[in-house]
Amino acid sequence: MSPAGNINLLKAKILRGETVVGLSCALGSAQIAEEFALAEFDYIYIDQQHGLTSQDTMIEMLRAIARSSTTPLVRVAQNNAGLIGQALDAGAEGIIVPMVNNAAEAQLAVAACRYFPQGRRSWGPIRAKYGLGTDPAAVNREVLCLVMIETSEALANVDEIVQTPGVDGIYLGPADLGISLGFPPLAFEQTTDERQLAAIERIRLACVRADRVIGTSGDPRSMRAAGFGMVTAAMDAMLIRSAVAKIDRLDAVLAGS
Repeated sequence: MSPAGNINLLKAKILRGETVVGLSCALGSAQIAEEFALAEFDYIYIDQQHGLTSQDTMIEMLRAIARSSTTPLVRVAQNNAGLIGQALDAGAEGIIVPMVNNAAEAQLAVAACRYFPQGRRSWGPIRAKYGLGTDPAAVNREVLCLVMIETSEALANVDEIVQTPGVDGIYLGPADLGISLGFPPLAFEQTTDERQLAAIERIRLACVRADRVIGTSGDPRSMRAAGFGMVTAAMDAMLIRSAVAKIDRLDAVLAGS
């Protein structure tokens, strides 16, 4: 691999205006990450905020995803330069940063994702050298920085967050946004209250004005129709629960007898 590294396939698709579809891993299993990656979705995001993924298991999951053309993302536990740098050095090609409430916090996320002069990321690409490479300018160009808008404060500051230089897009957190606005914690597709839908539309339109991608979880077809350019179609735990719920337990017992 040359020091210039690779292009970020996911970012290239986003810049071409394609709707990208991925899966999320919350259970901390490298085997599941490998199965997902080889299914050739556009991206997989490893969830360190609400998932069961430790630093060690995250590294093994990134190794497993590296076998494929799927782009690895990590949602870090918080907007922390150390956590962001660790995930990128381990091989993530993009970061999802939760609970970003204003432009200053968005700038912190951007700075943690990029080397000087665009940011303040410390140079030490222990595994990243096999992905986006070791050239700071190339990495700064290719890395994805997605910030989450999921509070009433962030909603009030949506334009300044979205327009922050270096923010590549918004990943919507509808459940936390709902709680912050006084609604139940629902996914976008479950939301029926017009006020909550209006808040989400306000965020989407801010992304349109700033030419930034907006992502969330849900059904890819309906989310694309609703104006989302990035859709996480399912989570590993959800898929397992769904599969288990379909099992006829009596038939399963009889089949094994």
